[in-house]
Amino acid sequence: METGQVKHHQEDGFKFEPPRKNVTWLVCDMIEKPSRVAQLMGEWLIRGWAKETIFNLKLPMKGRYDEVLQDIENLKIFLIENKVKFKLQAKHLYHDREEITVHIQVLSNISPH
Repeated sequence: METGQVKHHQEDGFKFEPPRKNVTWLVCDMIEKPSRVAQLMGEWLIRGWAKETIFNLKLPMKGRYDEVLQDIENLKIFLIENKVKFKLQAKHLYHDREEITVHIQVLSNISPH
C-alpha cells in the first residue's frame, strides 16, 4: 500500500484527522453502523479533507435497505445544509449483497478546516 501516493492508516477511523488536508480520495470499508459511516464521510467532505470518497454502508439486520436509503438521504441533506455541491452514486453490487457502495465527488471548492 505504501506507494507514495496511497497512505494506509491503521487507526480509529472516527478519531483520525489527516495530517495533511489535501486528500484526493478517501476509501472507507468499516464494519460499523451505516449511519455512523455516512456521517463520518459527510464530516470529511464538509471540512474539505477529501475531494472524493468511496465507501460501503453495511446493510443492518433489520430494515436493511430502507435504513441505508435513509442514511444516504440524511447524508445528502447534511451536505446540502453545509453548502457542498456534490455528485452521489450508490450501487448495490451483485457480488456483495451485504452492503451498498457509495461514491461522492465534491463539485464545489471547500477550504480545509
